[in-house]
Amino acid sequence: MVHSSETTRRELERIGVDPEAFELFVDKSIPMILKCEGLSCAQANVLKQTALLCGADVAVARSVYHTATRKKTCALVFANRREINRMVERLAVQPWMSAVREQLSAALDAGDAPMLRLGDATITFTRTYIMGVINITDDSFYQGSRYTAQDEILQVACEMETAGADFIDIGTESSRPGAKPTSVKADMKKLQRILPQISRSVKIPISIDTYKSEIASYALDNGATIINDISGLRFDRRMGEILARKNAAVVIMHMQGTPRTMQRHPSYHDLMGEIHDFFRKTIETICDKGVSRDRIVIDPGLGFGKRLEDNYEIINRLEELTVFGRPLLVGHSRKSFIGKPFGLDPGDRLEGTLGVQSLLIKNGANIIRVHDVKEAKKVAQLIDRITR
Repeated sequence: MVHSSETTRRELERIGVDPEAFELFVDKSIPMILKCEGLSCAQANVLKQTALLCGADVAVARSVYHTATRKKTCALVFANRREINRMVERLAVQPWMSAVREQLSAALDAGDAPMLRLGDATITFTRTYIMGVINITDDSFYQGSRYTAQDEILQVACEMETAGADFIDIGTESSRPGAKPTSVKADMKKLQRILPQISRSVKIPISIDTYKSEIASYALDNGATIINDISGLRFDRRMGEILARKNAAVVIMHMQGTPRTMQRHPSYHDLMGEIHDFFRKTIETICDKGVSRDRIVIDPGLGFGKRLEDNYEIINRLEELTVFGRPLLVGHSRKSFIGKPFGLDPGDRLEGTLGVQSLLIKNGANIIRVHDVKEAKKVAQLIDRITR
C-alpha cells in the first residue's frame, strides 16, 4: 500500500509514468471525507447527484428525501481530490450552491502550508514552530513554568531563544482549572516590569497570553506582536478593535466556560462539529471588526472545558481543523490528560508530552506551545524530517 502523495510520485517515476500525468494520479490517490454543514434538503440532494456524476458519493440523512422538512442538514462527501475538483467545477454554474462549493474548495486548499503575517513579515509554516511558555505568576498548574523574579524571567526568555524557540508566550494570569480572574492593574504591573526588557533582549516574536484589551494594547505598544486570547475574543468586546487598529496577530482558542468553571461537567453533543462551528463564526466575526484573516491562528483548547476523552478525540481528529487554512497552535504540555491515566503529577509528564507532540505534528499542528523548549525542538525536528 502507498500511504502518501510523495510516495505516490516516487512510485510513478519508478515505473516510468509520463511526469505530466503525475498530479492527475496523485489527486486520485488522496481520499477525503468532507462534512458539509448548514445545507437545505434541496442542496443536499443536488450535492449527492453532483457527486455521483463525478464518480464520488454523498451520505445524507433519510429526512433529506422528504422535501417538506425545512430543517438544515449535514452531508458527508466521500471522494478523492480529483472528484472534488470536478464537483466544484459543476457547482460553479449554480449560484444557489455557492456556499457548498466554498466548503469543498476550502477542503482542497487545506493541504497548502498556512501563512501568518506578523507586522510586515510573513511566516510560511513548512516546518513545526515552537512556542515557549513563560508564566509570570505564582499559581500556574506546573511549578516549573512559574517565574516571578525579573532577572530569572529575562534569563529564561534568552535561554528559550537559544534552545530554538520560534515564539515566546508570556502569561500574566493563570488559566488552570478553577483559577480566579486577576485584575487589569495586577496584570499590568507584572507586564510593565518585564516586557520592555524582554523585547529588547530577544529577536523572536513575543506573544502575550491575555483576554483583556488594556493589557493587549500595552503589550502591542511595547514589543509584543501576538495576542493569545484563551476566550477567543469573547470576554472583552474591545479586543477585536485593538487588534485591528494595531495590525496584530491573534490566537483564538476554543473553551467551554471560563477557567474557573470550565471543568465543571463539560459536555458536547458533537465535539468537533461544535469546535468547527466556533472557529467559523469567530473568524467571520473578528474579520468583520477589521482583523485580517492572515493574522489569525486557531487553537482547539486542549484541557479547556474538555473531558479526558475529548482531548484524545481532538488530537486524533486535529487535521479536520486545517480546513480553515489558518495555522494550528496546540498547547498540550504537561496537561492533566497526559498524566491522569497513570497518576502522574505535572513534573513527571515530559515523556507523555513529547509523545503527544509527535501525534500533533503528524496530524497537522503548526505551532506547539510547550514548557520544555529544548526537548520539544528536538522532537519537532525529527518528526518534521520523517513526515514532511
